[in-house]
Amino acid sequence: MHLHRTTVDAHGPNGSRPVPPAPIEGAGRLPAAVTKARVVFTDGGGRILLVRLQPGLNELHWGLPGGTVEAGSETPRQAAVREIGEEIGLACSPGRLLGVDWVNRADDRPRVVYVFEGGPLSEGDLAGIQLQETELAEWRMCTPEEAARLLTPASWGQLRESLAALATGTGPAELVDGTPVGP
Repeated sequence: MHLHRTTVDAHGPNGSRPVPPAPIEGAGRLPAAVTKARVVFTDGGGRILLVRLQPGLNELHWGLPGGTVEAGSETPRQAAVREIGEEIGLACSPGRLLGVDWVNRADDRPRVVYVFEGGPLSEGDLAGIQLQETELAEWRMCTPEEAARLLTPASWGQLRESLAALATGTGPAELVDGTPVGP
């Protein structure tokens, strides 16, 4: 569906009161996709920070820290800063964008996931992690091999391609369900 809006001269005919633009067709509906922001943190040994959601939110689901972008009030980068502070208690200044993933879900709306570089975490940073216990059950630093076993195939693809962009200085990777697309 193509959405467009027509406008009328700001002063209306004969200088009369301004006429507001016509409403956008479909306005007020739920968004077609949910936008997420994730951050890749590493340590000096090349391990990656993963977090696990509380049981009941998504059984044994591991992933990168981050969360949902609040529509209309923040950008994906701002959401990454907010979510990292809320979820794990760390101040975060996300680096470059490593990947953008279109994630299709059979049981839910699709998601657009922005994956940012978080930089290396020191021993002090790791000691300072404080989980938001209503959402997260645990965290761990994982080798890429461990992460591949803990993550869903799509989440692993997202992380794998983001790590490749980080290592090579390329990117952002364009992904669909964790698989590279495009030229």
